[in-house]
Amino acid sequence: MATSTILPAQSTEALAITCADPACADPKDEAPADFTYKDGALKWDSTEIRDEDVITVLNTLGGTAEYTIFSLEPEKAAEPEEKSEGKEDGEGQKKSPFKLRTTNATILPQGFLDKFQFQGLPAYLQDAKDVHVLISTLSGTGLAVAFFDEILHPLLRAISFEDAKYTVIKTKSAESVKEFTRFNLTDGANEGKEQVVIILSGDGGIVDTINELLQGKERQSTYVKPTVVQLPLGTGNALFHSLHKPSLLPSIYIQGLRTLLHGTPKALPIFKATFSPGARLLTNEGQTATPIPDNVVYGAVVASHGLHSTLVADSDTTEYRKHGDKRFGLVANDLLYPKDGAPHKYKTDVTLFQDGKEILLDRKEHGYVLATLVSNLEKAFTISPESKPFEAALRVVHFGTLNGDEAMDVMKAAYDNGSHLKNSQVGYEKVDGIRVVFREEGDDWKWRRCCIDGSIVGVEEGGWMEVRVLSEGEEAINVVAD
Repeated sequence: MATSTILPAQSTEALAITCADPACADPKDEAPADFTYKDGALKWDSTEIRDEDVITVLNTLGGTAEYTIFSLEPEKAAEPEEKSEGKEDGEGQKKSPFKLRTTNATILPQGFLDKFQFQGLPAYLQDAKDVHVLISTLSGTGLAVAFFDEILHPLLRAISFEDAKYTVIKTKSAESVKEFTRFNLTDGANEGKEQVVIILSGDGGIVDTINELLQGKERQSTYVKPTVVQLPLGTGNALFHSLHKPSLLPSIYIQGLRTLLHGTPKALPIFKATFSPGARLLTNEGQTATPIPDNVVYGAVVASHGLHSTLVADSDTTEYRKHGDKRFGLVANDLLYPKDGAPHKYKTDVTLFQDGKEILLDRKEHGYVLATLVSNLEKAFTISPESKPFEAALRVVHFGTLNGDEAMDVMKAAYDNGSHLKNSQVGYEKVDGIRVVFREEGDDWKWRRCCIDGSIVGVEEGGWMEVRVLSEGEEAINVVAD
């Protein structure tokens, strides 16, 4: 016997799954449904659940005869720009694309149970003294709140991780994550507390956490790295795609939830980007320029100048963010095919540090200079194929002043398993560090902007940026991965 339920927004049924629910056992049924499990699909009657949609299976009664399968309802066929981004209802409010599905059964095939049955809370959650759920309301296309209400909260309840075991924080501004870290994590880490943050955000939430931990109070000898679990609700989600095993799962959310339940924490490699004294952090769509504490910004994904940094900066507006990761393509077209006919030539001196040597690149004008610790900037955008998960190795991708079609071909090739590296015009090196000196003239920041994990830094005329990887043991956080 099996029953399936699609849980609507903030369903009380999802928050109290018990076997008192008639769905658990229908007395009119004379025999269990005839389940089959083959080729990645659990089937009964005219219904099926595919492996890629399953989150976990709970033993509802604590015995052997009653199970609840938790899965996400597969997204219906839709126009590409509509998938996973939510659509607006008649009143202009964004509808959530998430639907939690619970299926109750008395008997399930052993092969299915072996693959998905929940075995208890992972060690990192059992050991934690403080657990926080941090919901970044501004991340991506604004779906983090809906994901918590409709998916994560019911799931935590179902695995007996009750509300009293964690605190929930919803961000109110771009500074909220740093404020949360400053007032909640920093002291606890220095006091040696085991702390866990389940963060519903993109890369920005993790990077803000890192910077506040490293730029705040002096680290004590008793410091214990907070453990972060990312449920990827950002735009590109570079960290998530790069730190986890390659997956054929169509849903990044399924992979994130499975990682929450079964993953293991590992220290996250971090780089340190040091800037010249006149550099400023640019926010508020570039309208606000703020001095940088100690002229240092920390990152875990990318430090770039040229096409990448300009693209990220120009697309980081309220209007463009409505388009999710498609905003990058919209802005790239303007940058590669400007009205004056040619992409901008970025005037910089670029030095690579390798094996104790300083190598100055011959070219004085550049199109793209990007240093990264990760393989993927998006799920399919493999910028650095040789980068491995949690590898503390910096690699640089760079090319000169290509025309619009040539640069576009390079970017498209990166979506083909990193085949842009076959292009002889593209450089790719593993380095100890990189230094960029800016020779663009004028007061405008536009062509002297750098991107550090999505944050934009404007550098003064004649200024510089230097990037180095922190040594092992200097990391700020652990990240849970599969």
